[in-house]
Amino acid sequence: MESLKAAAVPDSEEQMSSAQVVAKVLTEDSSMSNTFLKNAGLQSGCSSKSASSTERDLREQLEAERRAKAALEEQLATLKKKSEVTEEDLAKAQRQLDETTKTAEEI
Repeated sequence: MESLKAAAVPDSEEQMSSAQVVAKVLTEDSSMSNTFLKNAGLQSGCSSKSASSTERDLREQLEAERRAKAALEEQLATLKKKSEVTEEDLAKAQRQLDETTKTAEEI
């Protein structure tokens, strides 16, 4: 295991994690691999059909999150526009107040 962990890795690949090293060693010794890897959560007992179902579920979840993000961005843009309008109205009201105050002082 130590030799696999310390082995040189090409630039295009990442170094194997400890869990990956253990999984690789245990898969070479198939008598222990199935039970240990399943118990350690490093290998699932899922069939490829179940794995594709999980992948589909994750893709659907990702798409739902993307739609939610887009909706939030749209709401943010709407709120920014409303804020700008409110600031313009506030500035206009302040100018009117200043003019009214100035007129009242003159009277």
